Amino acid sequence: MHRLAAAVRAGAVLVGLLAALAPSGPAGASVLSDSPTLPVLGMPYLPAAGVGCFAAAGVCITAGSLTLTSLLSSSFDAAGQTIVTTSAYSGLLTTLAAVPIALVQLLGTVEQLVQGRGSATELGRWTTGLVAMSLNGTVLGRNLTLGLDPAQASTGVSSVAPLPGSDGTYVIDSFFDVFFMLTLEGSPPLSTTVGPIRGELTAVPEPAVLALLLGSCLMLAAVARRRG
Repeated sequence: MHRLAAAVRAGAVLVGLLAALAPSGPAGASVLSDSPTLPVLGMPYLPAAGVGCFAAAGVCITAGSLTLTSLLSSSFDAAGQTIVTTSAYSGLLTTLAAVPIALVQLLGTVEQLVQGRGSATELGRWTTGLVAMSLNGTVLGRNLTLGLDPAQASTGVSSVAPLPGSDGTYVIDSFFDVFFMLTLEGSPPLSTTVGPIRGELTAVPEPAVLALLLGSCLMLAAVARRRG
């Protein structure tokens, strides 16, 4: 009982820390850049909720961040700017009662379309859709895949504007309302959908988010050792 209570307290600390990082509004989501180029790499999208639970397995994926890590391609046509990036989702595996179990990292690619954007230097505000997402990793010894719910459109807005009073600095904002599909391999495989979950681009480097997640897990391990 004492161990469970301590674990719940550790989970509460993590939730509080991530809440402090989470954007509270449009101003909090802005990233300053010396280039108007999209996408912004290395800065996380912090979602307002976890990406799903598997009741049959007794676990949830919560408290995560999605980061576009490197550019694979960027092209322009009549529809706008199509961007494909390598991407990483870093989150936390918990019980259904929100007790932390382990870190989760899913790697893969994300494709988006910035509708109507005609060049890499164009400034403005555009509707942006997530076209594809395929992120994979191992959870509980099984492959976990995070993708988009094909029955729903995951859309948002991207904007690039000059910072008032500056010379060559740009304010970049981006958010998506995402419908996720989460699949855990097995016999039978488990699948769940959730959304829309808003994720906002946040000026917090991804290592800071990972440090908070890792810190919570180390706290949980220390509690277990002391109580064991």
